[in-house]
Amino acid sequence: MKRTTVAERHAKIQPHHLERSAYVYVRQSSPRQVVEHLESRRRQYERVDWAIAAGWPRERIVVIDEDQGKSGATAKTRSGFARLIAAVAQGEVGIVVALEVTRLSRNSPDWHHLLYLCRFSETLIADEHTVYDPELSGDRMVLGIRGQMGELELESSIERMVSARWSKAERGELFTIPPAGYDIDELGQWVLSSDEAVAHALRTVFEKFDELGSARQVFDWWQRQGLKYPVRRLRSRLHPVVWLEPTYGMILRTLHHPIYTGAYVFGRSKTVRRLDPEGAPRVQVQRIKRDDWPVLIRDHHPAYLSFERYLANQQRMRGNATMLSAGDGAGQGASREGAALLQGLVVCAQCGRRMSLSYGGHRRGRVYQYRCSRARAQHGGADCQVIGGKRIDQTVTEVFLEATAPCAVEAARLANEEARREGEALRLYWAHQIEKAHYEAQRAERHYLAVEPENRVVARELERRWEQALQALEAVQRRSAQALTEPQLLGGEELAKVHLLGMELRAVWAADTTTHRDRKQLLRCLIEEVQLRSEEQHYAVRIVWKGGATTEREVVRGAAGWAPRTPEDTVELVRELAHEFDDAQIARILNKQGRRSGRGIPFTIAAVTSLRGKHRIPKCAKKLVTDARHGPFTAEEAAHELDVTMSTVHRWLREGVLAGEQLTAGAPWRIVLTEAVRARLSGGDAPAGWVGLTEAARRLGVSKSQVAYWVKSGKLSAVRVTVGPRQCWRIEVASATCGKQPGLFDPISNGQFEET
Repeated sequence: MKRTTVAERHAKIQPHHLERSAYVYVRQSSPRQVVEHLESRRRQYERVDWAIAAGWPRERIVVIDEDQGKSGATAKTRSGFARLIAAVAQGEVGIVVALEVTRLSRNSPDWHHLLYLCRFSETLIADEHTVYDPELSGDRMVLGIRGQMGELELESSIERMVSARWSKAERGELFTIPPAGYDIDELGQWVLSSDEAVAHALRTVFEKFDELGSARQVFDWWQRQGLKYPVRRLRSRLHPVVWLEPTYGMILRTLHHPIYTGAYVFGRSKTVRRLDPEGAPRVQVQRIKRDDWPVLIRDHHPAYLSFERYLANQQRMRGNATMLSAGDGAGQGASREGAALLQGLVVCAQCGRRMSLSYGGHRRGRVYQYRCSRARAQHGGADCQVIGGKRIDQTVTEVFLEATAPCAVEAARLANEEARREGEALRLYWAHQIEKAHYEAQRAERHYLAVEPENRVVARELERRWEQALQALEAVQRRSAQALTEPQLLGGEELAKVHLLGMELRAVWAADTTTHRDRKQLLRCLIEEVQLRSEEQHYAVRIVWKGGATTEREVVRGAAGWAPRTPEDTVELVRELAHEFDDAQIARILNKQGRRSGRGIPFTIAAVTSLRGKHRIPKCAKKLVTDARHGPFTAEEAAHELDVTMSTVHRWLREGVLAGEQLTAGAPWRIVLTEAVRARLSGGDAPAGWVGLTEAARRLGVSKSQVAYWVKSGKLSAVRVTVGPRQCWRIEVASATCGKQPGLFDPISNGQFEET
């Protein structure tokens, strides 16, 4: 091939080009190329010598190499290219120099943007072959073609690599770093982990999911036991398996990953490129449904569980989701803490849709309903069915207890066996952890003993590591001793007595220690679904058991608007109280009298409001007019006015010393305090500021008997006044510190106070 001479290449360089700067652009596509392709990097930096030979002084040559290790497919992440574009647009660049024009960009929009700016700013473009002038149509055409060829070359190389990957994946030979539980042998095949502790931990996850039925419950169990979880680290060249504190995501990824079934899967996700609202390209990763996986090879490598069991687990986890619509395959949902025992099991017998659940009422008197509202949500109109839940739950529970009563002995035996298996699994887990800690300690000891004693610089560090390994071993042994409590297994004699449990099964079901979640899990063990249909006189209940058998029951419906009624005497009392009090006061009065609503729960403001509305009782419209001096006052207000305690006011009311009226028991008192009553009950004959015996003792910080002693001995000024039916003291507390009694608080040996 004929090479152009320097004179030919420099023919397009004019003096006005030399007056500007020459920009040399250096870029390699990946960090690996930057490290390994040293000759390419050297040749790119040599373009500086070319620019000097072409006439540019050294000080006007700018090297842009900050885009090293970045792809030329887009300019968004290349700050160096953006700086070059800005300099060209401002007319500061005489020539753009690159080893190849494809180094500048492999994206047509970015490339043509650069050409456009170079054309109108009179900027040249040079590579190792020649110099181009974008003002010339011929050079501009060649540059445009070379830009398109560069983009095509990039896409073609990517397509070849992707096609090769797919071809290898279709044969099941494209291996990546597997998660914890698998290793890669010397032949490049996936094999079960040689670490028994890792394999045992993964098998325990699948067994506990079969038992508990929820990934969240497996995670909670793992945390309660204080166990670590094996995770593959991808940051190190060796990709080790480390034991970390478990997270919910770790458990979930293990249950979702198909590799543990022995299946080779490729293409579980795909990359989608879209433009964001600002027009910039974005890359998104989308999950592909299992039925659309492009490569699925079963029995490809050893498995921890069968593929059928994996599919059942996926269906079970999908059924646990509560935010899916019916079209998305919504299932029963996980057992939760709510009072509705048939949550997720109820199906509308009219349209076949799964019924939702709605709660209402006060927390202590929670009511709930099963609703079939899918048709209303999709098409408008009314709900298909709305059925009260408590009586339905009671009926289904009764049938369930009758069916399970003969199975108490077998259930106890299975529970005993499950406790034994769980205990064995925990013992094996901690045995593996102790064995690994022993190995690490022995390894650290060998390293320490292998070093020469005189080499203290190394020996000190190895001694420290040995000490850390021994401490770790001790910590694992301590945690193992705490965790390995023997499960309470039943002996032969105890198993023989378990049949008595069947007689007490109802008591166990109703016990406070049995949670709603426990009851729901028991129901789901045997019941597949409960179909409900609302008839004219009753609710038709059809229980479908796990084996396909069915049981039908009828629950009698109440009349329209039926609900337990509030007693008539309570309604009449509310009618009477509504003339004087608001709903909040009425609720307090009813609760003080121990009255309950029709549902057997205490009254709330909302309950009183609802009761008034149901019985058309108007709310209190009268506002109580009180006089600031004479009242009427409540008992609390009267105690404050008379400067006595509430108990004193109530005692005076009982003894008739103080007059007052009360609409009903528990209602606020109405007490009128005339001037005569105030003078008779407040000790008005005493000077202002003098207080009673109790208040004086509180202020002085001594007992009442001590205050009485001081009064009688003349150490405190006091007068006798009439308060109600009795004579009381009114004491001047200030006289205790008036300076005339310096020995008032001087203690003497017999516990009394010395006179002055």
